[in-house]
Amino acid sequence: MADPSSKLPSSRLVYDGAVFRIEFYVAPGGAAPADAWLEQLPLGGQQKFAALFARMGDTGKIWNEHKFKHLTETDQIFEFKVEADRILCFFFIGRRLILTHGFRKAGDNTPQREIDRAEACKKDFEGRVKHESSSCASGQGVAR
Repeated sequence: MADPSSKLPSSRLVYDGAVFRIEFYVAPGGAAPADAWLEQLPLGGQQKFAALFARMGDTGKIWNEHKFKHLTETDQIFEFKVEADRILCFFFIGRRLILTHGFRKAGDNTPQREIDRAEACKKDFEGRVKHESSSCASGQGVAR
């Protein structure tokens, strides 16, 4: 019998812009850590992140490094920034930007444990999407 968690989607759409699709990473158990974290923020913080997602989705860039930047010495992990709040993400083929999780930053540097968590989400996502693609290509998972 197939593992029921293998049927869960690897992401969930947040915003479909002209340039990028912004998506929540969905863990194997079905949780979307960035979505859950955003939900606990005050409405004003949620709206600021939503505006950043829309800008990135529609224009493909945010020039202001106080709002979005690449985290150096990472496996292509980026962060959206609203004051001390952060949402880490990565780009994926097919004009997709995947949001992994959020946290409140206490110091000057992004904690390594948060980077490690984002990189683990990225690795899991890439592996599951590759598996989904190969399952479809081989005829598995396709209704007949």
